[in-house]
Amino acid sequence: MKKNEEPLDRSKLPSIDKLIQGVGEIDLPHSMKKNEARDMLSEMRQLAGKGKSIELSNLTELYRKRLKKIETSLRKVINGTGVVIHTNLGRSPLSSEMLEALELLRDSYVNLELDLDDGRRGNRHDHLRPWIKALTSAENGLLVNNNAAAVLLSLNSLADKKEVIISRGQLVEIGGSFRIPEILRKAGSKLVEVGTTNRTHLKDYAGAITIRTKLLLWVHSSNYKITGFTKEVSLPELVELGQEHGIPVLADLGSGALVPIDGFGLQREPLVSEIIRTGVDVVTFSTDKLLGGPQGGIIAGKQKILAKIEKNNLLRALRPDKTQILLTLQGLKAFSKDLEVPNDVPIYRDLAREISVLEKQAHSLVAGVNNPALVLDIIKTQAQVGSGASPSESMPSVGVTVKHSSLNPSKLASCLRSNDPAIMGRIMDDLFMIDLKAVREAENIAIIQALNSILD
Repeated sequence: MKKNEEPLDRSKLPSIDKLIQGVGEIDLPHSMKKNEARDMLSEMRQLAGKGKSIELSNLTELYRKRLKKIETSLRKVINGTGVVIHTNLGRSPLSSEMLEALELLRDSYVNLELDLDDGRRGNRHDHLRPWIKALTSAENGLLVNNNAAAVLLSLNSLADKKEVIISRGQLVEIGGSFRIPEILRKAGSKLVEVGTTNRTHLKDYAGAITIRTKLLLWVHSSNYKITGFTKEVSLPELVELGQEHGIPVLADLGSGALVPIDGFGLQREPLVSEIIRTGVDVVTFSTDKLLGGPQGGIIAGKQKILAKIEKNNLLRALRPDKTQILLTLQGLKAFSKDLEVPNDVPIYRDLAREISVLEKQAHSLVAGVNNPALVLDIIKTQAQVGSGASPSESMPSVGVTVKHSSLNPSKLASCLRSNDPAIMGRIMDDLFMIDLKAVREAENIAIIQALNSILD
């Protein structure tokens, strides 16, 4: 038992009112404070029932921390992890142009579903449709809540209670429990697996086609790799087979690149427009990864197929709102300049940062830290795109390692996470390290202040 701790006596627990009185400076609704106090005391009673010990004088501070976490739940984070598109950090950061566009919604209505020419009801998907068509070379396109929703809606529209053929090597889990077999079942489709985990041939697809087959599904390996003795059927081959049998082909691209990313030293991802030109019937991809926009999923493809998808009543449950449409619109506009890599999209600006720039930033950061308890070193490291884009690829980067005289790396990481703004790094070789690939130069100031405030 630790010093100042004693076996927890339920009778010594403070009342709800006493706990609330001790945190009067926290500006949260009384009902919320009451709920959190009740929940915390209930947890303490459970600990007492298990014979646990606790420092009773610390309960008010524990309660205060609990409320503070609610009060500052969603806040700014400096991304020193070396993962540019970080799922846990909201994936792609939004551009200043996107945020400026939100002024349109400030205390104002918009013509979300209104045709201003004739005054009749309009279609919210029409705001994005021309841009999706232009940038992907598709005949039609629409936006839904995310790429999982795009796949789900497409499967349900095209193969409800029917068979969908897919290679076993593509039955993957793509993070957050997004598993292709489960999405198929939720969509009402019957999964037909062909080939083996590492080798699938065109004859495997052909041999599995029956009168109940309504779709051929192809999943791009945007966030997984199978290496060694492997064989997969190419999308053009699958499209040709589908056309021979009158069966549509759905390609799930995951990340969905609109511009080449090999210029950043990464393995080239197929462009959405290239996939469309294979003759595939429908393509799905995310808007918050390589597109650099808000969360969303785009469904693009042939007019006949998209018309069927758009008539599905499930679309109403998955449709985007005005904010998502407006932000995605700005994201698509950024790629409209001859399909050049858009420098005003934060993720591409981060990916393009050169080693010399990162080294200069690292030296500036180290020079600003004046804390005798810390030892800082500049090292070469490797960063990643993240969130399913080029999973096996890395990019040269620069990091600053931080060693504290008494705090271990985990404790140091905890201290920096509690800072405002929170600072995220990673632990490597028993050292805490801040990778500068996705750290803005202006964020050096906050990092320096945080490091200088850490006591010995």
